[in-house]
Amino acid sequence: MSNNNEYSRPDHYTKKAKAQGFAARSVFKLEEIHQRHRIFQRGDAVIDLGCAPGSWSRYANQRTGEPLVGVDLVEVKSVPGTFLLGSVFDITPEALLAPLGRRADVILSDMAPLTTGDRFGDHVRQIELARRGLQLARQTGRPGATFVVKIFDGEDAPALLAELRAAFTSVKRLKPDATRDRSVEFFAIGLGLKNPEGLV
Repeated sequence: MSNNNEYSRPDHYTKKAKAQGFAARSVFKLEEIHQRHRIFQRGDAVIDLGCAPGSWSRYANQRTGEPLVGVDLVEVKSVPGTFLLGSVFDITPEALLAPLGRRADVILSDMAPLTTGDRFGDHVRQIELARRGLQLARQTGRPGATFVVKIFDGEDAPALLAELRAAFTSVKRLKPDATRDRSVEFFAIGLGLKNPEGLV
C-alpha cells in the first residue's frame, strides 16, 4: 500500500539537506530567513533553543564562525559548541550565557511539541514554547539582539506577535519556501531587542 503522507516522503528539500550533510530539511528555512533579513554576522554569539537534530546549529556556526550554545530534551552530539540537555522551562539564563561569556547576538527557537493531531491543543502547547523562547531571549540577548521563533498559527498567535512587537524594534513574519504546504507554522523575526532583562 502506498504512503501518501507528505511528511514521510522524501522531497526536494529533504534530499538537498542530505546531500549537503545536514540532518534535516529545516536548515533551508533558516537559510531563507538569513538571506532575507541577514540575521547572522561573523563573530555573533548564538543560542539555539530546541536545537535537535542540529541543522540550525550547524548553519548558524557556518555563518558566524563561532561556537554556540544549544539546548534540547534530546541529546545532540553534533552541536558546534556547548550542548545542554534539558527542558527550556528548567534551563536558566545563566546556564545559557556561561559558555558564551557574553550576551547573545542571536537567539533561535525552532521549538515545537510532539504533535497529537489535536490542532488546537498542539497550537496552545507550541505557543507556550514560543513564549518561553521569547522570555529567554529577553533574559539572554544583548540590546539590539535578534530573535527567530517558530509559531503555529491560531487564535493565540496574535497575542504572541503583540508581545514580540513590544520587545523588538521591528518584527517580520515569514513562511519559508521549505515549509510544507499544509503546515500551520510560520516564523517571526524580532529585530532590535529593546529592553533586555537583567541589565542595569
